[in-house]
Amino acid sequence: MAINVNQPSFISFLENLTNNILSHVTVDNYFALNQESKLSVQYVVMKLIKTSIKLKLAATEEELKGFVVVLRKKNEESEHYEFAEILNDIIKNFDVVNDVTKPVKKETTVKSEKQPKKS
Repeated sequence: MAINVNQPSFISFLENLTNNILSHVTVDNYFALNQESKLSVQYVVMKLIKTSIKLKLAATEEELKGFVVVLRKKNEESEHYEFAEILNDIIKNFDVVNDVTKPVKKETTVKSEKQPKKS
């Protein structure tokens, strides 16, 4: 999927997405967190990204990763360095974070018909 990343409406979408995520997640002191805490923040941010773009883009995993790269670059330009670092860490750990945020498919079992009791 080709998207013009310099289109004003796309830039506005990125800004709104960033503001939405930053209103739900505190990114202050991200650099001082331990690795487990950083992974938790990455999970929440990735979940919010997926929720926000679900209706906007039908993204494959590669497109999703490309979207995160674009979002990181726009946040670096806006000097949101801690948020950009979270996005950078998501890119580095993309497979792990993406797998954890995938919806779990429920297994369905086929119910067998009840046999009448023999007397």
